[in-house]
Amino acid sequence: MGSLLDKVTEFLTREGLEYRRMRDVDAVEMGVAGDNGNYRVVIVSDQDRPVMRFLTFVEGRVPATRRREAMEFITRANYGLLVGNFEFDLDDGEVRFKAAGDYEDGDMSQSQFRNLLFLSVSMVDRYFPGLQSVIQGSSDAAAAIAEIEQ
Repeated sequence: MGSLLDKVTEFLTREGLEYRRMRDVDAVEMGVAGDNGNYRVVIVSDQDRPVMRFLTFVEGRVPATRRREAMEFITRANYGLLVGNFEFDLDDGEVRFKAAGDYEDGDMSQSQFRNLLFLSVSMVDRYFPGLQSVIQGSSDAAAAIAEIEQ
């Protein structure tokens, strides 16, 4: 799968995006600024399967005292999503969005790459203010999702 990751680095370079290859894992990472926050993107090439995962991480962690509310928010956010999903680590409070593509023939176009990258970042940026309001206790999960999705 190294060649698939090489193709990703070509795409990133062609898009003019700065990135760094990660050590000990077949992945690259970069910082991205959205309208509502700054995010860390990790693009991972699965070593056992021809799958490319685009992971966009929310800054910080959900405090243990607010994880139940955040879990409800993320479950409500995931319902009905066509492509990709939010993931929530209940142990450490990490939140990320995952979009993935299967490239069994090793072929990925620039537009496929761009679409998955844009989707991953834009979904986190869209839902981030609502997640923050739930974490801060200024909104409940249902109201926050309703406001985002209206």
